[in-house]
Amino acid sequence: MELKTILNRPHKMLSFGLLLLISMFLLGFVAAKKQITILADGDTIKIETRSFKPKSALKEAGIILADNDGYRLINKKKLEDGAAIEVIRAMPIKVWQEGTMKEYSIGRGTVKEVLEALDIDYKGKKVFPAPEQKPSAGLEILLLAKDARLEEERQPIPFSVEMKQDSHLPLDEERTIAEGVTGEKLVTYSYVEINGQKEKRTLSETVLSKPQPRIVAVGTNRTIQTSRGAVTYRVKKIMEATAYTLEDGDGDGVTSIGLVPKRGIIAVDPDVIPYGTKVYIPGYGFAMAGDCGGAIVGNRIDLFMDSYHEAITFGRRNVEMYIL
Repeated sequence: MELKTILNRPHKMLSFGLLLLISMFLLGFVAAKKQITILADGDTIKIETRSFKPKSALKEAGIILADNDGYRLINKKKLEDGAAIEVIRAMPIKVWQEGTMKEYSIGRGTVKEVLEALDIDYKGKKVFPAPEQKPSAGLEILLLAKDARLEEERQPIPFSVEMKQDSHLPLDEERTIAEGVTGEKLVTYSYVEINGQKEKRTLSETVLSKPQPRIVAVGTNRTIQTSRGAVTYRVKKIMEATAYTLEDGDGDGVTSIGLVPKRGIIAVDPDVIPYGTKVYIPGYGFAMAGDCGGAIVGNRIDLFMDSYHEAITFGRRNVEMYIL
C-alpha cells in the first residue's frame, strides 16, 4: 500500500499541475481587458472593461438603464475587443392586433425584440414592419392574420432641388444643369379596424426607381465688365429709374448735398442707398448717390442726363444697379 501511494503521488502532482495551468489560463482569459465603444444619449464613450456582459459594461460606464430601456451590440455577436453597444431609450410605439391599437413605451433593437419584450405572440401572423427592422419613435407595428388582404399602389417620389455655387455665373443668376426626374415607389397597404372604424394603414414601401435631383447652378461671381474693365461689386439691385435734367424741379441748381448736378450724379432714397455710394448702371455708366427727391422712395432712382432729349429718350425703365 505504501509503495502504491508513493508511486501514485507523481500522477496526482501532474494532474494537480495541469488543473492549475488550466485554471490560470481561464482566469487570464476572463480577466483580459478589451476596448469597447458605447453609444448613448448622443454621446460616444470608449471604455476598457473585463466584463463579458453588455449590461455590466454599461454599468461600469455609468449608463443607467430604466426598466423599458434596451441595448444591442451593433458590430459583434458578443462583447469582445472592438465591440460597440448602442443604448436604446424607451420610445412611444403602437401595436395593433385584433382590432385594438395599444401604445407602449419601450426601447429595443428590432421590431421582433419589441414584441418579445412585450410578451406579444406574433407567430403565424404577418408582421409589419419586418421583424428585423429597427424601431423609431411613433412606430406602428401591425400584426395581421396570414390571410389578411393586402393592396398595392404605385406612388411618385418627388425629386429634390440641389443648388450648386458657380463662380462663372453672375451673382444670384440661376442656370439649370440637370432637370429633375420623379421616382416611383410601390406602397403596400391594408385596411384595419380601429375602435370600430376601418382605417388605411401603410405596411411597406419599395422603391422602384429613385428620383434624380434637379441641379441648379447659382452664380457667385461679383464682377461685371465695364468700360474700365472688370469691376467687383457688393450688391446687385433692380431699380426703377427715371431721367432728369437741370430744367426739372425748382431747386437752386445744386443737389441736396451741395453738389453741382452732372452726368454720374443720381438721386436716391438715402434710407435705401446712402449718399456717397458709388454704383455702376449698364447703359448709363459709373455714378454716385448725390441727390434725392420727394418722389424718390424705396427702389427708385433718378439719373441725371446732359440734355432734355436724352432724358425724354430714356424715359422710365427698370435698370440693374451694381453697388460697388
